[in-house]
Amino acid sequence: MPRRRPNRLRPADLTADQVEEIGLPAVTAQALARLGQPGLEPETVALELQAWRDVVRQPVSILSGPLNDWIEFIGPSARAVLDEADQALNRRDGAPLRRELARLDAEFERKTRHNPLSDPRLPWWSRRWSH
Repeated sequence: MPRRRPNRLRPADLTADQVEEIGLPAVTAQALARLGQPGLEPETVALELQAWRDVVRQPVSILSGPLNDWIEFIGPSARAVLDEADQALNRRDGAPLRRELARLDAEFERKTRHNPLSDPRLPWWSRRWSH
């Protein structure tokens, strides 16, 4: 199973520049900071966005392995936090994040397929199989 670096386990240590460098737009980071919701701090969302990117960037050969942590654990947990952040933000503040998620989601859908045996109550990203 891939291991997170220790510095990725401490999101509060990130600066605003590091959050933007990871790829979370400044307007989105500022809006998340204003919300002040636990678990939706800009640092946490930035790290989960990076984790979702890492999952999506995996080649199909990696994603298609049996008992795959990328698809079963890492991806769904990261995408769930991103979805929660997306729902908490208003249209304008969340637009940059939504654009990035749309791009990443399309790539993930291209590399995986729907699992017809999965629980339909789960979000779409948790109901995916690899090819």
